[in-house]
Amino acid sequence: MTQRRAIALIDDDALVRSSMTSLLRSFGLSVRAFDSAIAFLELDPSQWDCLISDVHMPQMSGLDLARRLFESHPSLPIILITAFPDAGVHEQAGVTRRVLEKPCAPEAIQEALETFLGPL
Repeated sequence: MTQRRAIALIDDDALVRSSMTSLLRSFGLSVRAFDSAIAFLELDPSQWDCLISDVHMPQMSGLDLARRLFESHPSLPIILITAFPDAGVHEQAGVTRRVLEKPCAPEAIQEALETFLGPL
């Protein structure tokens, strides 16, 4: 039996966390959801195979989290999601390799994950 890949999901919106968690689990992934980047950083980032984070959150944005993790865990794949896409987000997110627009189509999330993790 293969080990389920672990995904950390960070979003301050409870409805987004709930629906995205259900979607990711339907792909056969193990998911742990966090309501803030600060809560996520209380754990060791190396235990995750991929991180999905909202861009716009209080206290610490997804972009700030991505920059911080790039320095300490440069090989951790990060997918940023945003309801407010603009060229600046895409430019600043260079370290993450992927930015998706909310609401995210399930196929777009699956394709982004498969880019980093292989077939789901």
